[in-house]
Amino acid sequence: MYWVNGQQQNTVDASDRAVQFGDGCFTTLLVENNQPIMLSAHIERLKQGCEALFLPFPDWNWLKNHIIDIATTIETSKGVIKVIISRGIGGRGYSSKGFITPTIITSNSLYPSHYLNQQLSGVLLGMSPILLGKNSMLAGIKHLNRLEQILIKHHLETTKFDDVLVCDNEGYLIEANASNLFWRKGDSIFTPNLTASGVNGIMRQQILQFAKQRTWDIHVVKEKPQTLFDADEVWLTNALMPIIPVAQIEFSDDKRYQYPSRDYYDVVLQCCLSLK
Repeated sequence: MYWVNGQQQNTVDASDRAVQFGDGCFTTLLVENNQPIMLSAHIERLKQGCEALFLPFPDWNWLKNHIIDIATTIETSKGVIKVIISRGIGGRGYSSKGFITPTIITSNSLYPSHYLNQQLSGVLLGMSPILLGKNSMLAGIKHLNRLEQILIKHHLETTKFDDVLVCDNEGYLIEANASNLFWRKGDSIFTPNLTASGVNGIMRQQILQFAKQRTWDIHVVKEKPQTLFDADEVWLTNALMPIIPVAQIEFSDDKRYQYPSRDYYDVVLQCCLSLK
């Protein structure tokens, strides 16, 4: 089910900047028992995206209430709401002058139930041959230009893997196809530096806060895939999962590593599941 500027409909204007240029940002929320989870954090993400892209702001109070209203329409215990903010309708060419009214596109959908099974079994990862470009002005933002992720997913669907690790064009680890990456070595936790590529996911931000509150030894690093050879645990995270353990990574045909430990994962999972 879709809404455009609060009106239930399935179409948008062909001149909308989201259609013409992918000119906007978005976020995807988990809904549990008709309650949007971490709503304030998702609103803050949208604000940051609008600021970074110089998009006109919507009425944030209206948007928050609209999301709450949509959550009440979900008939299952878990669901998903997606919110897109486009620069708006009209114009020709790249100029962003004169746009004062954004287009707000919202939708609800079913929860991807395979995440629940993967929380128990873990996932099998490979390495993506598709590399992410570096752009510090767009890094971290969940903008509408997702062509890299589409290409990554296209390749992934030709493999046996549940997901793939993705590097930037210098070979440094960044993320998975649609999730952030963490790993543990001993008492230290690591996650990739996203100042030039990747999406700074809301669950990634929450886990960094968990670690700080518990005075865990956590590092934001630039590392290549080889750093995972001696990791004790590896996790993927996003707002829907919210966290899934990695059972095995196949770096090449003859180089595979397994990660049976769940010591820190179990603690972080309970923290993630308690978020409201």
